[in-house]
Amino acid sequence: MQATSDPVLWLSLAAALVGLVGSVVPGLPGVPLIFLSALVYAYLTGFEVVGAPALVLLGVFAALALAADFVATAYGARRFGASRWGTAGGALGALLGTLLGALFLGVGAIPGLILGAVAGVFAGEHLRRRRGGAPEEGRGGWRRTSRAAGGVLVGYVAGAVAQGLLALLSLAVFVAALFV
Repeated sequence: MQATSDPVLWLSLAAALVGLVGSVVPGLPGVPLIFLSALVYAYLTGFEVVGAPALVLLGVFAALALAADFVATAYGARRFGASRWGTAGGALGALLGTLLGALFLGVGAIPGLILGAVAGVFAGEHLRRRRGGAPEEGRGGWRRTSRAAGGVLVGYVAGAVAQGLLALLSLAVFVAALFV
């Protein structure tokens, strides 16, 4: 790349670095921001430097990163004892929490994801009990539900690790497309 003093280049790289930080810091966009910064840079430069193969790979990484949050939290809940009702509630709660947290409540997408998933696990397990899907377990049932909700947090950490790795890969692909 010849134009290392190009302000569009430096703004794109700055946005990509924010994406790298955002992959592990709650409330900031991560891998999708790296993809968007590469896409905008490619568009503004006529796709001369960053081409379709790099953009497709970055798009795949962004999709995987988004899926990692939902899959990891649902898997964590299930692994730590949530029933199908609790797992479904956690997945639905994560989706709703992400949207509500980002758009309306001002807490951000990631905190909304975590709080929504935990609330969803509790709601799903509560509905399972009310519908007669589980024998009356008393305190042991709520202990199991609390453990499953803790699994959501473990799943979130696993998802954050996956997002961090995908962000590093994304940044490497973007930088390689720019300078190699």
